[in-house]
Amino acid sequence: MGIRIAVSYAAAGGALAVAVALAASSGDAYAQANVLKECGSQYQAAKAANELGGQSWQEFLKACRGRLAEQTKPAEAKPETPPPAAAETKPTPPPAAVESTPTPPPATEAKPVEPTPPAATEATPSPKPATDSKTATRERQKKCAAEWKAKKAELKKAGSKITWPKYWSECNKRLKAAGE
Repeated sequence: MGIRIAVSYAAAGGALAVAVALAASSGDAYAQANVLKECGSQYQAAKAANELGGQSWQEFLKACRGRLAEQTKPAEAKPETPPPAAAETKPTPPPAAVESTPTPPPATEAKPVEPTPPAATEATPSPKPATDSKTATRERQKKCAAEWKAKKAELKKAGSKITWPKYWSECNKRLKAAGE
């Protein structure tokens, strides 16, 4: 009877841990859903106003995510009070220099500019590099696929009932033995 109680406590603890993990990740999912919803409404508005300029949904979504990340980051990253040493070392430009900067000519067609957020690229993990064995396997599979496509009609005509999986297995063994 003691084992049953211990198992039931362990199961309840496991269920509680799963519930806590799901609750923590639901905040991220909720934020992503809000970003998608916001970008989707912006995309539909731009599409209705014919302001996309040939931009696809994926391109628009990437730019929109960058814009939304830029809007939220300054509020989060801004310190409440700047350090006094930093404020003293930066001289402010005279007002005449600010006014004399030329303004760029207006664009003929308004296209959303795709920002490149440096923090987003740092947070995104790089894809795992393919191992040598995986790369070699892919190369053998490509060679065998080319052979299969060339020989398939002949094999079917000769009445052979060989299928791709069996051909791939034999071809892979043959190429491995040849050192490829």
